[in-house]
This record gives sequence, C-alpha cells and structure tokens, in this order.
Amino acid sequence: MLRRAFPAVGALALLFAASPAGAITSTPKPKSLSKPVPTDSFERPDAQALVREAKALWHIEKDYNGALAKFNAAVDASPDDSDVRLQRGHFFEVLAALVVPEDREKFKEFAQEDYQSIAEGDPDSLIAGVARDGMTRLAGEEFLEVKTVECPETAIEIHSRGESLYGARRYSDAIAAYEKATAGCPEAAAWWVDFADSHYVVEDYRKAKELFSKALTVDPWNREAHRFLADTDLQLGDNEAAVHELVLTVVSDPMYEAGWSALRLYGTALGHKWKRVFGNRNVEPRGADAAAWVAYINAKADAADGKSALAVERAAVKRALAAARETEPGPSRVTSPFWAMIERADQAGYLDEAIFLHLFDAALAGEYPEFREKHSQRLSRYVETLIME
Repeated sequence: MLRRAFPAVGALALLFAASPAGAITSTPKPKSLSKPVPTDSFERPDAQALVREAKALWHIEKDYNGALAKFNAAVDASPDDSDVRLQRGHFFEVLAALVVPEDREKFKEFAQEDYQSIAEGDPDSLIAGVARDGMTRLAGEEFLEVKTVECPETAIEIHSRGESLYGARRYSDAIAAYEKATAGCPEAAAWWVDFADSHYVVEDYRKAKELFSKALTVDPWNREAHRFLADTDLQLGDNEAAVHELVLTVVSDPMYEAGWSALRLYGTALGHKWKRVFGNRNVEPRGADAAAWVAYINAKADAADGKSALAVERAAVKRALAAARETEPGPSRVTSPFWAMIERADQAGYLDEAIFLHLFDAALAGEYPEFREKHSQRLSRYVETLIME
C-alpha cells in the first residue's frame, strides 16, 4: 500500500511562513508519455478524480484493467502532476508482482518510467524522495530486512480488508478493520503504522501520535513510524520534535529517500543549512572527484578477505581522501562536494557514521543493525550537527 506522501498542507504552510524559500515545489519538466495501453476516449474529469476512481476499481472491485485505464487517463489529463504519476507508478509496481512472468519486466519498466520522471523533474521535492524509494524497490536494493512476525490468518484477512478500504479512501471503515487486525496481531509494527495513519488522514492527530508511538514500542527502528510521527508532531505544533523524528527516520534506514527528503524540507524551513551530498557514481566525475572514486573502488577491490565491511570501507575512504588531496592540493583541500562531506565527517570524528549513512550497500547492511544499536546517539548527532547545521 502506498501511504500518503505528504503532511497536510495547513501545517506545512505554518512551517514555511517564516522561510523566504519555504514552499513545496512541484515543477516537473514537461515530458512526453509513452502510454502502456490505449486510454479510453471520453470526456475526462480532473486527474485526481480519475485517480480516486482508479483506486476504487483496484482496491474494492479488483478490476485491474479498469483501474489501469483510469490511471492512464489521469496521467493524460495532467501529465506534469507528480502525485498522479506516483500513484500510477505504484500501481504498475504492484501489477509487476501479479502478472505472468513474461510480463513482469514490462510493468517494472512502466513503473520505473513514472518514478524516474518524478525524480528528475523536481529532485529536491519530498515526492521525489518517495519516487526514488520506488526505484530502489524495483532494483531490489532494499538492503535492511524489515522486522516481520507470524500473524493469525484471520488477522491477516482483516488487515487486507483494511488496506482495501484505505486505498478506496473509506478511512473510518479502515480504522475499524485496522483496530481488529492489531488486536489480533499486536507485534506487527507495520499494522500499527497503518492504524495510526488512518487516524492521521482524518485529522485525529493526537490518536495518530499515540498509535505511531505504539508502533515504535514494537519496532523502535520502523522508518515509516518515525517519518509519519514527524508529520504528526508538525500538525501538533512541535516543529523541533518533527525534525528529530526525521533524523531517527534516516538513522533507521540510511537508504530511505523519503525520509531524507522530508528532513531536508523541514530542516531548511526551520533555518538549518543542508549539507548532504549524493555520491552519484553514474555521473562522470572529474578532477579530485574522479581520483577519489577511482582510489575508493580500487581499494575495495584490493581488500583482504575476512575483514568487516566497515573496515573495508574505512580503508577505502581514507585512500579516496588522500587521492583527492593529491589531485587538488592547497588550502581548499578536497573540493569535490561528496568527498568534502566525508572529509568533514572524518575531521569531526564521525567517519564510521558517515560511511554507514552515505555509502550504504548490501555488505554494510549486514553490520548496520548492531552498529545502530550501539551508536544511535552518535548517528543522530552526526546528522544534526554536520548534515543540517
């Protein structure tokens, strides 16, 4: 289930009132759409109405063909609307898991196209972070295992009904179903998040906060619980608590781009300077940046077997920083934005924390839960002091 992507507009308006640059922008670049299937030719209402119809057909009627036609019509009606593209992309992603194997890659490509359009069109927006998470799922790169529990079949059926009702915007009915589901399987943290979020969308923020907090007693590192609790704190007027919850969100999962995007949005609105830089190796690097990445990759290739992932990364980062300094000597030291960020962390004594938060991969994921338990305060402090000063 694709949960809501944004906090309510009213609270964000208050948060941004004092910020000259404070507004959620969504200005995607116009881009032609290659339609996966022909769209019905009829006079269409607005795009959001079509999305609502699509969701009702999908979640309640289980009419996937009808839902697909409505999603396509919605995108045709408003091709630059990032939320509409996100909803259709998620639908394609779900279809990829349901269709026959020979069609699976096709629907993954359709989902990828929608997500990529959003991420490229407005890369600093919150919704772009949600889209990048979609691309991570499609690539099979969600490296941290989600805590799961075995629930009774009856509770699973009730929760599934709640999901359908939520998707169809029947929130009061969804709340009743989620309440029964959590009672039947109280150790399922994700279900408490669903239960809480249903209260959030009907603007019962105090109950939502109570239930998000309950989810975190079941699983203290549930990233969605932290992220949505941040939105709830914002609605209740506690801006600093909201920012802290978003810090815990990215500490929970360093690859959670929706969390990073929300942290940037909230933090900059409250006057913090944002200093996170992507380590994008898909862009051809030059100068010190290129020397650093080459040294880093070679060091990892030369690493001895049996060493911990963190030890390998630490040695590779040290070699990368040395290579960057040799390429561009002088008082400016490392001028590549990404490696300058890593150097700042090294000089401040937070190199290990920076490695986990900025160079996260499958190998590091195996060691991260233990590191997070021992050093959660240091991870949080690094984000609060060096990433958002």
